[in-house]
Amino acid sequence: MNQPVAAPSVQRLTWLDTMRGLSILWIAFFHFFITYDNGRFPWPVNLKTFPPFLSQCSATASGLSCTVDALMAGLFQRGPQAVGVFIILSGFGLTYSLTKTGFPQGGWIQWYGKRFMRLFPLYWLAHLIYLVSPFVYRHDSVDYRFLLSFLGDRFIPVDTMFYYLNPAWWYFGMILQLCLVYPLLFRMMQKTGVVWFLVIVGVMSLGSRYLLHFVLHAHWNYVQGGFFGSRVWEFGMGMALALVFRRQPQSVLRSLFSWPVLLAGIAIYSLGAFCYQPNIAFIFSDGLMGMGLFVIMAHVARGVSRVPYLNRGITLVGVYCYGVYLLHQPYVMYCGRLLVDWSMPLYVLAAAGILTGICWGAIGLERLTNRGVGFLEARYKLFSPSSPPTG
Repeated sequence: MNQPVAAPSVQRLTWLDTMRGLSILWIAFFHFFITYDNGRFPWPVNLKTFPPFLSQCSATASGLSCTVDALMAGLFQRGPQAVGVFIILSGFGLTYSLTKTGFPQGGWIQWYGKRFMRLFPLYWLAHLIYLVSPFVYRHDSVDYRFLLSFLGDRFIPVDTMFYYLNPAWWYFGMILQLCLVYPLLFRMMQKTGVVWFLVIVGVMSLGSRYLLHFVLHAHWNYVQGGFFGSRVWEFGMGMALALVFRRQPQSVLRSLFSWPVLLAGIAIYSLGAFCYQPNIAFIFSDGLMGMGLFVIMAHVARGVSRVPYLNRGITLVGVYCYGVYLLHQPYVMYCGRLLVDWSMPLYVLAAAGILTGICWGAIGLERLTNRGVGFLEARYKLFSPSSPPTG
């Protein structure tokens, strides 16, 4: 583990793609589990609720079966925490290529154009597919909000738009805000340096969360991501990591994949989970959990890389995670309702099979969309080609 790690010699950093694949699959399993759970498990399953659940469950099933069910439920329930990893990865992905030159080729106007062409076409297509799909979980009516969502509005008004139609799309609204302010953040990091940049975005994020939750008593959705400032700490971590990684890739990889850093990541994640309290500590929770979980997921990704066929599939999902993200939730929630009466082991097997099919469909659709966008860019000389979106 302490051996020097060679710097990547290819454009894509495959360990990051593996992390994306693991993260989106964890999130998708959570969305699947929401409807499968149907109130049978405590929410969340933790050290306090674990013994009472086992006691109640053991009346109708074996202790081993109940333990397995509770452990799997606890794992799936924590799927939303992988969003923090994605926010860090998004900051990294947007920044890594820019750190080579310090300025986007063609200027920031073209950079905005590329972001638009990478984010919106597949997002629009996902809306249209939802309209015509027969097997989707529908919890909202198609009304004027559909047009607002189609145009990219996922946070005004935050109480009715944040989770509208496809709840996972709230993340699109937050990333859109972060992209809008990204040139300012990038310039700030260039001016102040990594350390002061992290201090500034940390203060911005903690201050936003405190004001929104404890002073303004704003809607919870603003804190989750309806206002970009509440999650800019995690995004800034990714930006800073990209800059340091560009300068010292071997040193970063050697440190990241060391045992001390893994133990530190577990400790930071645990501290973040502990901070999820109805008091001032809450403002630290998402940032700490995202940072700690990023380290943990990096080590898991490295472990997965040792299983060639599994790694190949998960990495492919990571490369095209944007399509999987946009399309999966209405289908897995529909299927989760059909599997309510299944045992946990059978449910996991069925969910894995269904998610595999959804991923293949989403990957194919994203590939076709990218080709279409690439054709339009080349045909009309709009922007130079770029990689699939990392956020």
